[in-house]
Amino acid sequence: MDEVLTLEELAAYLKVSETTAYALVRGGEIPGRKVGREWRFLKARVVDWLMKAGTEDAMEQSGTVRRDELGGEYKVEGGQEYVALWLPMTREEKAAQLEKAVREGVNVSELVADYLRDWAQA
Repeated sequence: MDEVLTLEELAAYLKVSETTAYALVRGGEIPGRKVGREWRFLKARVVDWLMKAGTEDAMEQSGTVRRDELGGEYKVEGGQEYVALWLPMTREEKAAQLEKAVREGVNVSELVADYLRDWAQA
């Protein structure tokens, strides 16, 4: 049988605070499962997660948040790319929206809202 860790044991194993461990868990970084009101982790999966840390495949599979060339955040999950606020657009689409806002002198939030309305209707 594989060893099961509590959140407290996970934090001790990773040598981080419980707050940091919980943030990693809530962010979907560390594979775990909520049982009732408590989190549980298979130690073997945590070790596997540690071994894969930093690899491009692991970042895409886990939806790791990264920074783009414009300083914004994005992640890739299930082959789909999302930008900050986890909008269903790629970094290229985001760059195009930013360029359009500058070119037309409009608020980028309005352009993104229009983009999302069009996306939702598609």
